[in-house]
Amino acid sequence: MKKLLTIVLTIVVIVALFYTFQNKFINQNTGVQEGGKFEPDPSNSTFIFDDSKVTLSNGRGEEKSEDEIPFETILLKERASGDLNMDDKNDTVVLLTRSGGGSGTFIYIAAYVSGPISYKGTNAVFIGDRISPRLVTIEDGVATMKYLDRRDDEPFAAEPTVPVSKQFVYKNGEFVER
Repeated sequence: MKKLLTIVLTIVVIVALFYTFQNKFINQNTGVQEGGKFEPDPSNSTFIFDDSKVTLSNGRGEEKSEDEIPFETILLKERASGDLNMDDKNDTVVLLTRSGGGSGTFIYIAAYVSGPISYKGTNAVFIGDRISPRLVTIEDGVATMKYLDRRDDEPFAAEPTVPVSKQFVYKNGEFVER
């Protein structure tokens, strides 16, 4: 009797662990966060920078300029989820850094929006060089980015201390400053 009880308890524990890990794995890959709210994951998407496309793999992408200078694009942790294109589905606004042959670290903002079938990355909008991002939010279809920048007369080596806020919307298939 004790053996049967031990076997049954072992099976119950194994089944419980299986479902726990299976649900956790599924939720991580689909973007479902705790609490059941869906947040699209843009870490393997394509974004448009000027006239070139950069496809990320696990939040990183590489490309070469016309001069064969390598550029690295990295998805930052700052992001926000909400409905940008008014289709009652969550979209995600992300910050991306691009760096290449020089000393600059260029910050861009882009969106990962829902479409009729799947999600897609938008054009990336340049924000600044060596700025300090603080907050990204989405409310009523408007993305707001708050960051610290420098005064016009300060060098890029100076620490950013000037608070700046910009707003963006998804309009006619593009992510644009409002």
